[in-house]
Amino acid sequence: MKSFSKDAGSSHVKVLAIVCIALGVVLIAGALLLPKLFGGDSKDEPEETTAAVTTAEATRPEETTEAVTEATAAAQPTTEAPTTAAPTTAAPTTAAPTTAAPTTEEPTTEEPKTEEPTTEIETSTEETMEYKTYMDKIRAEYVTEVPKDVQKNNTGKLEHIKYYSKKAEKEKGAYVWLPPEYSPEQKYPVFYVNHGITGDEGSMLQGFALPEMASNLIQSGEAKPMIMVFTFMYTNKNKANCTAITAEETPFYDAFLDDLTDSLMPYIEENYPVLTGFENTAIGGFSMGGRESLYISIMRPDLFGYVAASSPAPGVVPGKDMFMVHEGCMSEDEFKFEKDAMPHVLMIAGGTSDFVVGTFPQQYHELFEKNGTEHIWVSVPGGNHDGSVGIPLFYNFLKCLFKAGE
Repeated sequence: MKSFSKDAGSSHVKVLAIVCIALGVVLIAGALLLPKLFGGDSKDEPEETTAAVTTAEATRPEETTEAVTEATAAAQPTTEAPTTAAPTTAAPTTAAPTTAAPTTEEPTTEEPKTEEPTTEIETSTEETMEYKTYMDKIRAEYVTEVPKDVQKNNTGKLEHIKYYSKKAEKEKGAYVWLPPEYSPEQKYPVFYVNHGITGDEGSMLQGFALPEMASNLIQSGEAKPMIMVFTFMYTNKNKANCTAITAEETPFYDAFLDDLTDSLMPYIEENYPVLTGFENTAIGGFSMGGRESLYISIMRPDLFGYVAASSPAPGVVPGKDMFMVHEGCMSEDEFKFEKDAMPHVLMIAGGTSDFVVGTFPQQYHELFEKNGTEHIWVSVPGGNHDGSVGIPLFYNFLKCLFKAGE
């Protein structure tokens, strides 16, 4: 029995030990698992949380890419139609999302913007040099004595026209001179010629030999074939003609700016084969016509590349003569051409014996000098208020018209 009890006790002890060990393992495992199940020790969470996020981040790009790819593939039918129709456009469109953002942010793309003004200034300077060089050439070749035979024999054709003036709200007249060997199949530059106060569209056809000089210079190859338009400047819806040299009448000459640009020029361009634009358009005149040529070209420098004023009357800027006080169309500081809007040729001539407009032509010259406007000034000794000043001026003007840059 003792032997049996000893062995049995020994067996119980072993079983009990095993049970205790097992129970301890369970308790330890439980102790470890319970905190995790109910929040546990917060000190351990960051590691596990970080790991989870990292794993998720590592996995999501692939999953997201696949999802986006699938979604894009599903949406392709809508996008594929234009892509098939215009494959060249589709390719840059696909690449745009990748390159657009860096392109906007790169400083190099902004540099051209800062360089643009420099380029424009350089262009302006080149243009300035061109008109100065051309006017220097004209000065050097200016002829003060016009051969008599050049002032004879008009071989061009003269036509009288009527056009509707929006400014005057009625029809007005003009003469159109067509050059020798005129062809409606050819296009010509155009020269608008303006008369003196109380004159009309026929006034400049006498005393200045313009059709005759143009005919001979074109035939000799010294002038380009051109169309000349002899205007009637007085623009008054209540009166047909100017009847007095007064301050009340002169505004109707200034109104020719609108009549010319809104009505006469469009009519000529519609009914005659003329070249248009700054390079192909000239304006000039005598006395009041010279004044208006200066005024109109300053107001619309985009239209007239060649300007001439023979014995120009006062009134573009404030002044006073024997007839009236002129309020002026602009201030003295405004009497100029900006350097980037200069005509190729700007000519003024006055006579030292002109008792009608006196020294006003020279005053225009001095104002241009003061305001930095390049121009050609000709003072004719003994010249009066007539063709003695105008004929040499227009002779030289016709020879240089529409040739700048050649």
